[in-house]
Amino acid sequence: MKTITYRKFFWGFCLVLLTGISASATAQTSYYFYVQLKNKNNSTYSLSNPSAYLSQRSIARRTAFNIPVDSTDLPVNPQYVSQIENLGVHVHSASKWMNGVTVLIRDSSFFKYTFNTIKNKIDTTIIHVPDSGQLRILKSLKCINSIEYTGNLVGPALTPVQKSPEQDLSFNYGTASGQINQLKGTQLHNEGYRGKGIHIGVIDAGFTNVDINPCFDSLRLQGRLLGTKDIINPNSNIYAEDSHGAMVLSTMAGNLQGQYLGTAPEASYWLIRTEYVPTEYKVETDFWCSGIEFADSVGVNMVTSSLGYSQFDDHSMDFKYADMNGKVSRASRAATLASKKGIVVLVAAGNEGNAAWHYISSPADADGIISVGAVTSTGTPSYFSSFGPSSDGRIKPEICATGTSSALVDVSGSTTYGNGTSFATPIMAGMMACLLQKYKVSNQVLNITSLLNSVFRTGSLYANPTAQMGYGIPDFQKAEQNLLLLNSLNLTKKEKFDITYNSVSKTIHISLVNNLISNESFIRIYSIIGKLLVNQPLNVTSTTIPVDKLSKGIYAVCVTENGKTETKKILIQ
Repeated sequence: MKTITYRKFFWGFCLVLLTGISASATAQTSYYFYVQLKNKNNSTYSLSNPSAYLSQRSIARRTAFNIPVDSTDLPVNPQYVSQIENLGVHVHSASKWMNGVTVLIRDSSFFKYTFNTIKNKIDTTIIHVPDSGQLRILKSLKCINSIEYTGNLVGPALTPVQKSPEQDLSFNYGTASGQINQLKGTQLHNEGYRGKGIHIGVIDAGFTNVDINPCFDSLRLQGRLLGTKDIINPNSNIYAEDSHGAMVLSTMAGNLQGQYLGTAPEASYWLIRTEYVPTEYKVETDFWCSGIEFADSVGVNMVTSSLGYSQFDDHSMDFKYADMNGKVSRASRAATLASKKGIVVLVAAGNEGNAAWHYISSPADADGIISVGAVTSTGTPSYFSSFGPSSDGRIKPEICATGTSSALVDVSGSTTYGNGTSFATPIMAGMMACLLQKYKVSNQVLNITSLLNSVFRTGSLYANPTAQMGYGIPDFQKAEQNLLLLNSLNLTKKEKFDITYNSVSKTIHISLVNNLISNESFIRIYSIIGKLLVNQPLNVTSTTIPVDKLSKGIYAVCVTENGKTETKKILIQ
């Protein structure tokens, strides 16, 4: 389900079996399939020449974080794409990180089948999808590993919009003062850190009137509206699509003199559309992958996205809570990869807190990112804000910002209010951009983990995180003080172990990072009040500990090796 401030109508997947009938272009349905490629062998691209597929900003960001260019950065093999297109199949979009492409097939002839990728054959199912022989031929290509049906979409009508004059930036919060003060963000702004030089990719559903809205005059006038990318329909007018992204953008970049100022009013922005509002299919998670890869290629420092996926119009595609471990959804895996490539990623936790599915959704379950929950102006959790933890026991959401009655600017340029983690997320993203700006000025060697932890540790609930608020509301004034210290510690510190929690088997799995065991290696688990619950030697590099007898709550897992101890928190649900 989309993480937006309104609900969509669910449309069932119902097609009529047609035989030998020639349909017009307007009557045809467009079907999307994700095609998993086997490898990137014999590609025309190489790791020795990254400038052929990455911008100089993207390469410079990797250099600043000491991150090497690797095989995931290589585009999908263009020869494989050509093989697919030579069959008359349209390649709609690609994901180099997942090494796959989304293809679009339009046809009016239908056949009941689905691909069984394990047995490498076609089986019968209840879902009607296009045949026309193209998919069968496609499956025979040696470069293809598997094919997955991911949904159908129909493009919307477009309407032109006009431009208007522009005005200068002024420094006044107006109606946005409460949500900025809640995060203690004014000190960063007063020090001159308002996001200047930070490039932010906004992944959303559309950006109505951003090219004419007076709220964004300074953004356009100063050349900080860097460009747009529409993954859904490259020929569309992104400024005439859905309004949600425009309101999201206003919480960061909005400026109306004396009335409103966003959290990162001097940052620069890329506007990226990956969401198609009328329908909800799994294909949109693949569009999201393409969107964040585009953001990486143009060198953004940060991505914020108020989209989330858990349930679809075709319920056979639905995720389960067990899938919310950051490793199942391709969008979640892409979000984690982006963080490993030096991008600060923020994703809305979701607005399902009072629904049957009340958990976070994908890609909010990704590891290494910031998932943002919503709170009221008084700091209590918004009733709709989705619950964590991730299904493998990680704290989710990590932090929260104002999501009930968030101040924003509508598409006509008037100040208004809205509800949703959709708005809490960009409010937080703007403050993270300001902190990152200061971090870049203060440090030659950057570290994403240090940046995120400097904020998490200031959370109002850091000592006792909850399933709906995580570490709580951060304090960016304290985060500034934490940043340099945490960075210096992380430059010399190496993590000893990884830990995951399986909510189904009620076990904790611990793996030593360096794969080294000594006679003085121990595992200890403590309750939040310091009571020792587990104390056992560690004789192998990985071990699984049953925790079915432990009640729900926060626990400290400590690994001691050669007299040195590292501790991590885990939430058991």
